[in-house]
Amino acid sequence: MSELFGVKNSYYLGLYQQAITEALSANVSAASRVECDFFRFRACIAQGQGRLVLDEVGNDSPLALQAAKLLATYTAGSRETKEMCVMQLKEWLSSPSALNDALLIQTAAVVFAFEGDHKEVLKYAHQSTLLDIMYIVVHTYISMNRLDLARKQAALMSQQDDDATLTQLAAAHVGMHEGGDKCQEALNTFTDLGEKYNMSLLLTNGIAMCHMHLGQFDEAERVLQDGLTKNATDVDTLANMVVCMTHLGKPPEQVARYTNQLRAVCPTHPWVVRYNELDASFDRCAAQFNTAVRAEVA
Repeated sequence: MSELFGVKNSYYLGLYQQAITEALSANVSAASRVECDFFRFRACIAQGQGRLVLDEVGNDSPLALQAAKLLATYTAGSRETKEMCVMQLKEWLSSPSALNDALLIQTAAVVFAFEGDHKEVLKYAHQSTLLDIMYIVVHTYISMNRLDLARKQAALMSQQDDDATLTQLAAAHVGMHEGGDKCQEALNTFTDLGEKYNMSLLLTNGIAMCHMHLGQFDEAERVLQDGLTKNATDVDTLANMVVCMTHLGKPPEQVARYTNQLRAVCPTHPWVVRYNELDASFDRCAAQFNTAVRAEVA
């Protein structure tokens, strides 16, 4: 078992504080120290503590940690800052040795995924045989609505290590989108991982989404409410709650409460961006309709 198993396993399960604690206390070799710090910084970023990464990583730090610093800058930056980060990333990737740096490739794949640039993600990641990167490829195919390719990628991960947490998570995410029996299997996987390790918000949202895919919205609401008691500002939990309550036919003012909270906490969240686009589109159509009606009356 890898000496970084605990750190990486906690990170991928969404147990970010646990990952940070384990990384700080880990007795690892010098060769593994950079990767250990890389995942500690990723966990800090996931918790909204990117400032810590910016302060700790210097100009003489290894490229992998510079990449983590870039990710922290990108995550908290304006659109202009994000574009500068992408340019820097592409400059690093132009080096012949870049493709041999797995941590740089992971960072690049994550940033390009945030950018919605599936082509760039797959350009650098699709041939990797590392589970960490193959897992990103699975999510990229899901985002592209190519469940057939996501399923094949998850199967390749299973051939490498069927028991690995990342393999189980990949299969669960694919199964959740496939629905039916596969969705029930995904629900069991998320639940089992939570019982084996600790129940994180990542696993909580996976369970809730499975319940919604299975049409069990009352149960999904219960799970999400439990998640919000742990973190009332978690953006994914808030987004899933809006969807769940809408399907349950809850009063508009209750749905609006969570919608407004999500907008306030993370105005750039993909769900919020899409919601605003649809809202603006509806307003335009309504204005055009009213104009047409007034013209007919006149």
